[in-house]
Amino acid sequence: MSLNQLQDLQTTESVGDWVAADFRLANVFTKYGIDFCCGGDVPVGQACAEKGISVKTLLRDVQTAQATAAVGEQYNDWSIDFLSDYIVNQFHAYTRRMLPQIVEYAGAVANAHGAQHPETITIAALLPPLAEEMLDHMDSEEELLYPYIKQLVQQGATGSPLKPPAFGSAEILIEEMDREHEETGDVLEELVELSDGFTVPDDACNTYRALYGFLTEFEATTKKHIHLENNILFPKAIRLEKQLAVA
Repeated sequence: MSLNQLQDLQTTESVGDWVAADFRLANVFTKYGIDFCCGGDVPVGQACAEKGISVKTLLRDVQTAQATAAVGEQYNDWSIDFLSDYIVNQFHAYTRRMLPQIVEYAGAVANAHGAQHPETITIAALLPPLAEEMLDHMDSEEELLYPYIKQLVQQGATGSPLKPPAFGSAEILIEEMDREHEETGDVLEELVELSDGFTVPDDACNTYRALYGFLTEFEATTKKHIHLENNILFPKAIRLEKQLAVA
C-alpha cells in the first residue's frame, strides 16, 4: 500500500475500520493515545488533529508496522459465529480469570500503601463495580447475543425465515452493549490516569508491582476485546440481521 493510498483511506475511514482491517495498527494508534475500541468510530484524520499529530507521521508509522510486524490474526475475515466463540474462549475466559485476582491485589495494595499513595484507594474502589459490570455484560453476551448470532448465521446458510429474538433485535441489544463498553472504557481510562500509566513508584512492594503489571495487561487485552466486538462482530451481526429481514 502506497503513501497516497494510505492518505486516501486516512481521510475516509475510521480508526476502528483501520484496526479491523489490520490489527497490527492498534500499536500505532496506542502509541499516539488514539482510542481504537470505544472511540473507534472517529475518522483517523480527526483523531490525529485532536492529538496534534501530523497525518504524514502517522502514515509512516502505519507503513512501518505493516512492513515489520508479523502478520496477525485476520479477525475481519472470520465468520461471526466463529469470532464470537473465539471472543468467549479467549477474552471472556481471561477476564473471568484475571478480575478476581486484580481486585484482591488492589485491595491489598490500598491497605498497605494507601497513606503514601492515596490513588491506590481510589483504584481499589473502582475495580469491584467494574468487575461486576463486566461479568454481567459477558453473561448477557453468552446467554443472549452470541446464541442469536449463531442462529443468524445458520438461517443465512439454510435460507430459513428469520426468527426475531425475545429482546427485539441484535441492534437493540448491541446498542446497550455499546453503552456498557463505553462505561468500561471510561473506567479503564480513569485507572490509567490515576496510576500515571501504571507507573510503579520506587517504594512499591512486589504485590504493588504485580498489580500494575496485571492492570497493564488487562487494559490492553480489554481494549482488543472491545475492538473486536464494536468494530467487527457487532456491525456484521447487525448487517446480517437486516439482510435476513428483507430476504
